[in-house]
Amino acid sequence: MIRFIFCLSLAILLAEGDQTKPNILLLFPDQWRFDWGGSYFAIPVRTPNFEQIAKQGTLFRQAVVASPLCAPSRSCLAAGREYDLAGVPSNFDNDYPINQTTFYTLLRDRAGYHVMVCGKDDLTKKSGPGINGTYHAKELGFSDYLRSSGKNDVISSKEPHEPYGVFLQSLKSNSTPGETLWDVHKSETKTDCQWRGYACNQSSPLPDFAYEDNWISANGLKLLQRKPAGKPWFLQVNIAGPHPPFSITKDMLDSVLGRSYPLAIDHTTLTPAQQKVVREDYAAEIENIDSWIGKYLDFLEKSGEINNTLVCVSSDHGEMLGDHDDWGKTQPWGGSMRVPLVCMGNKIGVQSGVQIDTPVTTMDMAGTFLDYAGVDKAPGMTTESLRTMLEGKSNHNRPYVWSGYGSWRAVIQWVDKNTIYKLICCNGTCPGQPKHTLLPASKWAKSDSSHAGDCPAYHPAVKPDYCLPDDKRNEDLGKKKTTTLLLYNTVADPFDQHNLADTMTSVVKEMVKLLPAGKCQYDA
Repeated sequence: MIRFIFCLSLAILLAEGDQTKPNILLLFPDQWRFDWGGSYFAIPVRTPNFEQIAKQGTLFRQAVVASPLCAPSRSCLAAGREYDLAGVPSNFDNDYPINQTTFYTLLRDRAGYHVMVCGKDDLTKKSGPGINGTYHAKELGFSDYLRSSGKNDVISSKEPHEPYGVFLQSLKSNSTPGETLWDVHKSETKTDCQWRGYACNQSSPLPDFAYEDNWISANGLKLLQRKPAGKPWFLQVNIAGPHPPFSITKDMLDSVLGRSYPLAIDHTTLTPAQQKVVREDYAAEIENIDSWIGKYLDFLEKSGEINNTLVCVSSDHGEMLGDHDDWGKTQPWGGSMRVPLVCMGNKIGVQSGVQIDTPVTTMDMAGTFLDYAGVDKAPGMTTESLRTMLEGKSNHNRPYVWSGYGSWRAVIQWVDKNTIYKLICCNGTCPGQPKHTLLPASKWAKSDSSHAGDCPAYHPAVKPDYCLPDDKRNEDLGKKKTTTLLLYNTVADPFDQHNLADTMTSVVKEMVKLLPAGKCQYDA
C-alpha cells in the first residue's frame, strides 16, 4: 500500500513537473508590417487586443525578419537558423529539408510538448501541405495539425489540392446556383481584384465563416479544444492575411470606412483615392485578425491557462504598401523587413508594459521557446533566446541582426537610442531601389532597378504577366557585376528616405565587415 501511494505521488509530481513548463501560443499572420500596430505607431488601425498584449507584456519596436519572404522566413524560424543556413532560399525551389531538426521537433520529442499548427506554415510550399494537410507534418515536428495553403497558392490549380479549397468545394453557393464556394472564390480573386491584387472592386462574396482568415483561426481553436490534458502545449496559428489580394467581407469593409490613413512614402503611381481603398482593405484585414487575437485570449482566460501561457504575436514579413512605388515583400526596406513582435506572460516572468528599441530578429523566437521549455538547441541552430529581454534582465541579445533574400543582405546594429544603422549590400541593384539613392549619382549605388516587388511570392501557376522570369530580371545585373551599398538610420528614418552611405563612408566600411561572410561582393 505504501509503495502504491509512493508511486502515485511520484506520478503526480512528474505530471505537475510537465505542467510547470509554460504553454506557448504564437499567432503568426502573413504580411503584417511593423507600423500598422495601432496606437504605438499612430496609424488609425484598431487593434485593442494586440495593444492589450503589449500593455501586459513586452513590445519589440525594431523587430526584423531573417528573410522577408514567406517560405524562407518561416523556415528560418522553424530551423532556428539564419537565411543562408536554413536551406530554403526562396518560395518554390524546394520544401523545408526534413532531415534538418526543427524547434517543433525539439519541443515535441525532448520537452514533451503537444505541438500543434494550423493554417499556412509554408514549410512545404513547393509541394503544398497535401490534400489533407498531412504532407511531412509528422517529420516537421507536429503532433496535431490543420494545415492549409496561403491565398495565392489555394487557387493555383483547377481543382482543390489542399484543405481550404476542399472545404470551399464542399459548400454550395447561395448567390450563384450550381456553383460551390470554391468556384466563387476562384472567380472573385481572378476578376475582381486590381492593382496587383491590392484592391478589389467589391466585397468578398464568401460568408464570414468561410473567409480564409476566419476559417484558419477557428481551426486553431479546434486544436486547443481537442488537445490532451495534463501536457504542455505549443500552438502556431498561421493566418493567411493581411496578405493580398485584399478581398474582404462586407462586415470588414463597413468597419473601416470613414477613417483617414497616411499615404505611402515616395509614391507616384496611385492617386490618394486609390491608396485610400488599398489602406482601408489592409486595415480591415488586420482588425479582423486582431478580433481573433481577442478570441484566443478569451479561450485562455476561460480555460484557466492564461497565467501559464507565453503568448506572442508577430509576422513572417511586412508589406511595402506602395512605399517607394513598391508592393509586397522580398526587399530590404522597412515596410518589407520589419514586423510587429509582442509577447505576454506576466506569471512566467515577462515584464509588463515594456517597449524595447534595440533590434531583434524574429528567428530568435525559436530559441526563446526552447529556453522556456528547458530544451537545448540542436547542433547547427544559430537562434538565441529573447528571454533575458522579456524578463527585464537585458536590453539586447545580439550585437547586431541580419536579414537577407536573393542577391542582398542587410545588417542592423544599435548604436544609441537615437541611432540604429542598417547597412544594405546588394550584388547588383537593390530590388525596388528608391529613386533618392540614384539622384545625384552615388558612389555606392548603381543603375535603376525593377519594382517587381511581390513577384517571387507568387505560385508559378498564378504569376501575373508583369512578373519577368528571374533569369531575365537579373540578366543585366549579372553582366554588370556591380555592388550597391546603402546606409540608413532606422530610428530617424524608418522608411529609408535618406541614404547616408556617401557621407558616412567610415561607418559603411566597418559595417560591411559584419555582413554574412562572402555574401557582399565588396572589398572594404
